[in-house]
Amino acid sequence: MTVLTPEAARLMEAVHGTDIYAGFQPIRALDLQGWNGTHPALARAVEETKPAVAFDIGVWKGQSVARLSEAMRHVRPDSALLAIDTFLGSPGHWDRTRPDRIVDSLGLVHGWPSLYWQFLSNMVLSGHAERVVPLPQTSDNAAVILKHLRIRADLIHIDAAHEYEPVKRDIENYWALLRPGGIMIGDDYPWPGVKQAADEFAAAMKLALEVDGPKWTLRKPR
Repeated sequence: MTVLTPEAARLMEAVHGTDIYAGFQPIRALDLQGWNGTHPALARAVEETKPAVAFDIGVWKGQSVARLSEAMRHVRPDSALLAIDTFLGSPGHWDRTRPDRIVDSLGLVHGWPSLYWQFLSNMVLSGHAERVVPLPQTSDNAAVILKHLRIRADLIHIDAAHEYEPVKRDIENYWALLRPGGIMIGDDYPWPGVKQAADEFAAAMKLALEVDGPKWTLRKPR
């Protein structure tokens, strides 16, 4: 049985109105396959902000969620992490011509991906369900929902898209949901669309953009 942290219980009630882990039994073996989800910049951001609430946008199977949650457990045991994803995969994951057969990772059942069930299984099996609240939505819709619910975060990880326009929207939408003094960290900076969106936003807001490999970081003034 999963016992939610105080912040996770509050977040779960606000978003779902019930504990979505109640009665759930893992139906997949632990599989935290992902990309850049264990990068040290994530733990550093947690250590700096000590977030009560964090958002992870674009979580795939939960590799970065597990890393953030582990770091949060040490610096803020009562904290919560909202995991936002459609759990339908990105355009690249549907490319059947890729030699790595990434499409198989979608776990299609009658044509519908089963990533959500993999994610829930991973959170329970890795011991992070206690602070992780999933929100199966597009990042655009989730931002509207969170604004309506007046839910803000101290730390936000952006990793939902690689194309310029959706990345630009995610940065702008979630910057408005980031508390003053908080950190926004993003992934895939080498991708042209991501780099352009992050660079332009930093320049427009007159913010210093820190880059560490694939990760880019912005700090919101207090």
